[in-house]
Amino acid sequence: MYKQIQEAIKNQISLGNLRPGDRIPSEIDLAAQFHVSLMTTKNALAGLAEEGIVVRSKGRGTFVAGQAPYKLFFSEEESSGRKLQMPMKHQLIGMIIPSMRTKVEQRLLDAIEKAVDGFGYTLVIRVSRGSAVKELQSLEDLGALGISGLILFSIGAQNERRTVVRAEELECPVVLIDRYYTDIPLVSVSSNNQAGARQAVSYLASRGHQRIALLTPPIEHSVMADRLSGFDNAVIEYGIEESSILRYTVPYEVFNVSRREGAEWIEHWMRERHAEFSGLIATDVELARLAYHALKRMYLMSGKQLVTFDDPEIPEVAYIRQNETAIGGRAVTLLMNRILRGEKLQGRHVVPTRLIFPS
Repeated sequence: MYKQIQEAIKNQISLGNLRPGDRIPSEIDLAAQFHVSLMTTKNALAGLAEEGIVVRSKGRGTFVAGQAPYKLFFSEEESSGRKLQMPMKHQLIGMIIPSMRTKVEQRLLDAIEKAVDGFGYTLVIRVSRGSAVKELQSLEDLGALGISGLILFSIGAQNERRTVVRAEELECPVVLIDRYYTDIPLVSVSSNNQAGARQAVSYLASRGHQRIALLTPPIEHSVMADRLSGFDNAVIEYGIEESSILRYTVPYEVFNVSRREGAEWIEHWMRERHAEFSGLIATDVELARLAYHALKRMYLMSGKQLVTFDDPEIPEVAYIRQNETAIGGRAVTLLMNRILRGEKLQGRHVVPTRLIFPS
């Protein structure tokens, strides 16, 4: 039975359901799950530890080893008269990310993992799923693992910054990605969102659109604040009258319902206001999708052009492409230069965006 438990855990690691740094269920939980004795689950976890697949830490639990079961360097520590296999501190880089659902997040994660691996380190990932409580707990979990550096993609709300404040107190360098705080001196790497918004306005203005609708979620973090600031500056630059701008701040409820319900919400707004604009900028890609489908359902796409941030996967819609590979690579390089060379971390780093025309 203990071998069956081991195979089940190995299978979960192979499938990616358990990742380096993830906590393994306790001996008690495993005993209940497999209907076996505590001695059986104890032997199962002890065997996995001997293989280097998991790391057992007294008082904290059992964790998936860095790149288990394949390649993690180990140092030996004496604990209670026994030699335990523990990952060397300098091998682990932590990362906290809101989710892994969007293509932007997936490409960022891919770029960061490749860059970290290129330095011979292991990336340990935590997903906050938009929860400030889970984000803070993830930070504490990573700190307990002894990470040497942290890449933090915070949920970023201005009124919820405990994780960022706590990260600043860590005994390791920290780099923020896709977020920054003007009053917190942490280094950040993000897209040039102001320039991206200017590209969006320029695209519409160059095609003769002087009546523009702006769809945006509530402005709660630096990304949206910069996109709005860039939009406002570009409108002045291109001589578009403020009276010709139609602004709609879409409540967060739209993001928490089905796409069909969200499209109906936007469609209701469109029915009353569609004659007031010919060009539309959405600062969020999901809003762009909802607006597009609402216009299509009402047969109102003729004469209108849309542009958004990130790929909406709609050929007729132009979008501002972020360079996630450059963002991830820059963040890791800054972090490793601090860890390996002692270089000072400082400043905001912005990566250019690119306008992708409709196909």
